[in-house]
Amino acid sequence: MIIEVIGGWLANSLALISDALHMFTDVGALLLGLIVSKIAHRPTTPTMSYGYQRAEILGALVSAVSLWALCGVLSYEAVHRFFHPEVVEGKLVFIVATAGLIANLVMLKLLHPSQGQSLNTRAAYLHVLGDLFGSVGVILSGLILWIFGWNLIDPIITLLFTLFILRGSGKVIRESISILMESTPEGIDPTAVKRTLAGIQGVQEVHDLHIWTASVHKVALSAHLVTEKPSEVLLKARLALEETYGIRHITLQVEDPKSFESRYCYDCQNNL
Repeated sequence: MIIEVIGGWLANSLALISDALHMFTDVGALLLGLIVSKIAHRPTTPTMSYGYQRAEILGALVSAVSLWALCGVLSYEAVHRFFHPEVVEGKLVFIVATAGLIANLVMLKLLHPSQGQSLNTRAAYLHVLGDLFGSVGVILSGLILWIFGWNLIDPIITLLFTLFILRGSGKVIRESISILMESTPEGIDPTAVKRTLAGIQGVQEVHDLHIWTASVHKVALSAHLVTEKPSEVLLKARLALEETYGIRHITLQVEDPKSFESRYCYDCQNNL
């Protein structure tokens, strides 16, 4: 990062400086990821009954949003250079960007095995992956500047670089917000889940069904089942949810049909 800052200043390259700034956010993202990973493994407490596992979601969100802020600054500077092109030293850009590419390849190899295990780690992985493609773009920019002296390639590569970052980090932001808003996880159809529970022999009614992501790898479900055979129904329902949908964090409340009907009629009268 330090080498790219110095090289970008000497070469007057916005693309190289943008790559260096992205490396700077990588340092912050990786540090944040490490801290959040430690916090997420803290044990549960009476006041934090789910533990600190969602800290990784918050970390991923902060990391992705920081990338959007960086892209805004870089895009502004790139557009400015379209109207006021500046001379850039292509040979120096090429040499320094190649060194940056090697550094990113090493980081990518270290993070790749664990990037699918955590949204937080994936956000850090995306930082490095984005910087890898950025380094490739800057190398191409340096070659074009070195051979042809076309200075507009510098802001063009910068804008393409920011679009790539926005696309990757946007997905992390959507997933993070979805989890924090406790929406139903992708790949699980709540209508199908309700139909499965209602189809169990002995279940007369299914209501107050909620499915959400407690953490990246923990899907939780709660529901009320109206039945006269609670022990039999609970066992079948749990097996159906685990085998069909892979949901293991389950809370089911059974209700007697008579009490359910009386409560339903009482609610109807109050509404009228």
